[in-house]
Amino acid sequence: MKAESPDLVLTGIQSDDLGYGQTGPIVAELMGLPHATLIMEIEQNEGGIRVKRELEDGWFQHVEMPLPALLTIQSGISKLRYATLMGIKKAKSKEVKVLSPESLGGASAASIAVERVYLPERAKQTQLFEGNPKEAAAKLVEKLKFEARVI
Repeated sequence: MKAESPDLVLTGIQSDDLGYGQTGPIVAELMGLPHATLIMEIEQNEGGIRVKRELEDGWFQHVEMPLPALLTIQSGISKLRYATLMGIKKAKSKEVKVLSPESLGGASAASIAVERVYLPERAKQTQLFEGNPKEAAAKLVEKLKFEARVI
């Protein structure tokens, strides 16, 4: 993105996999841009932009920011716009830049490699603990500590 030097970078708020919401702030930090998250409204002014951020319990915060900046957009910020026939025709004639990692100054090999793809084994291992609830709980804790090693 640095090569394009954009005035405004927009990202979604969270990913669909883990939902950590870190992509926008990390990209902003790497690019050295001011950023704001959970944006519900954007207004342009003389020196930059004024944004409305969503906080907890229905509260909002208004922040003025210089451009260039990066914003993570909250879902529901605007209504969907559908492409017009004229817009579709114009899009067909636009140039699509294809960039490789080498052209961006990155490594030629991927930094993540898939070593193995497999289906996990199905194993049903139900174990009932005999005794009163206190004894059963003690046995369960012992199994979780020493066999499963999760506590």
